[in-house]
Amino acid sequence: MNPMKDETFDELREAIARNRADIDALQAGAEAASARADSYDERVTQQDARINDLAARFDLDREVIAQLRAEGLLHEEHAAHLEHALRGSRRIGAAIGIVMATGELDEAEAFRFLNKVSMDTNRKLSVIATEVVDKRDVSVLTGG
Repeated sequence: MNPMKDETFDELREAIARNRADIDALQAGAEAASARADSYDERVTQQDARINDLAARFDLDREVIAQLRAEGLLHEEHAAHLEHALRGSRRIGAAIGIVMATGELDEAEAFRFLNKVSMDTNRKLSVIATEVVDKRDVSVLTGG
């Protein structure tokens, strides 16, 4: 055999092996990215379901307040406080969902995060939640 041909074949085999390793690494990276995207999509779906549940509970609570008010069992001032609390609760729930989706956190971790920001900045949790919901972004809280 020709030593030049053997050397060329060896170089080609090495190039093929390197290319195969690169292709395998790219494929593994693509599969990992796809898995992360699927995981994110699942979290978004769960988040949407939680928000819908919160909205349904909010509507039901509002109906109960209206019925109690109509029956005279609830004073106007107390009803106004309950309405305000319901709106704040809904905002906090929505903010938790946004933190969950952007920070890849579960519900309890997201609440702890918002609560910590509230304590660290000496602001009410409802104010923090309103910022997150209005901006639809948690970077307003972290300075990033």
